[in-house]
Amino acid sequence: MQQDPRNPIPYPQFGYQQPNVPAHSDPSMYMAGSQTGIYNPAAQAPLSPTYYPQQGMPFMPVGGGNEQNNFSMPTQFLQNPVMANMAMQYGHSLMGQGKEVLDRELNKYVSTSRIKYYFAVDTAYVAKKLALLVFPFTHRDWSVKYNPDEPVQPRYELNAPDLYIPAMAFVTYLLIGGVSLGIQERFSPEGLGIQASTALIWALLEVLVIWVTLYLMNIQTRLTSFDILAFCSYKYVGMIVAVIASFIMPSSYHLALIYVSAATMFFLIRSLKIQVLPESSRDAYGENNASFSGEGSKRRNYLLVFIGGLQPLMMWWLTRQLARP
Repeated sequence: MQQDPRNPIPYPQFGYQQPNVPAHSDPSMYMAGSQTGIYNPAAQAPLSPTYYPQQGMPFMPVGGGNEQNNFSMPTQFLQNPVMANMAMQYGHSLMGQGKEVLDRELNKYVSTSRIKYYFAVDTAYVAKKLALLVFPFTHRDWSVKYNPDEPVQPRYELNAPDLYIPAMAFVTYLLIGGVSLGIQERFSPEGLGIQASTALIWALLEVLVIWVTLYLMNIQTRLTSFDILAFCSYKYVGMIVAVIASFIMPSSYHLALIYVSAATMFFLIRSLKIQVLPESSRDAYGENNASFSGEGSKRRNYLLVFIGGLQPLMMWWLTRQLARP
C-alpha cells in the first residue's frame, strides 16, 4: 500500500487511481468535479487542503469545483421579484404585529393617544411658543380653548401645554452642557451621564412634590401629570439661554439667569392660574360658603407662588456648574 508523504491517510487499493501530484505543486489544485483525482494545473477552483478521502470512497474534490454557487443563493433570492415581495410582506406583517403588542402593553399603563396629543405640534407653534417663553410679558390672552369632544391640540392653541418643546429643550440642555464642559476641559462621558440623570431625577421629584402639595392642600385642578411635567420642563429653554449667554460673555450669566427666571415665573403663574379649578365647596354650597371659597383661593395662590418660586432655584442649581467662569 503506497502512502502520500503529504497525506497521512493511505489510499486503499480498490481500483482507484492515486493522485499524481508533483512535489513542487499545490496539492489543493485539482480538476473541478474530477472522479479520478488527476492533477490539472489549469483547474479554476482550488480545493480545500484539509480534504482527505475516506476508505472505500472514490476520490472526489470537496465542493465539486463550484464553490461560488454556495454564495449565489441570496443573490438569486433577492433578484426574484416574487420572493422579494413575499419577504417584504412578511417583514411588514411582523412589524405590524410587534407594534400592536407594544401599543397594547403601553395602554395598560399610559394612554398612547394621550401622549400623542402632547406632541401634536408644527413649526409655527414651536416658533411662537419659544418666543412666548422668552418674552412672556407682552402676551395678553392666556386662556386655553377647549373642545367639548376632545382637547384642542397644541398646534391649534398656543397656551396649551406640550411635551415636544420640553423634550427637545432637555436634549439641547445636555448637549450645551457637554460643550460647556468641553470648553472648560472638564468633559467626560461619566460627567455627561451624571448631568442627564441628575436633571431627570430632579424633574420627576418636582412633579411628585407638586402632586403631593395639591393633595395636601385639597386643591382641585384640571392639571394632569403630563401637564405639570410640561409646564415645569419649559424652564430648560431659559436655562439654555443663560448657558449660551455665558459663552458669549462669562459675566453675563447671572444677568441672563435673572431675566429668564423672571420670564419663566411669569409664564407659569399666568398659565397655571386659569388651570386651577375653584373649590368644590363653593360650587356645591354657593354664596353661603364664601369663607371656604376664600380659603381655597388663598391656597391656590400659595400653590402658584410655590411653583413659580421653585423654578429659579432649579434653574440655578442645574446650570451653576455649566456656565463659564
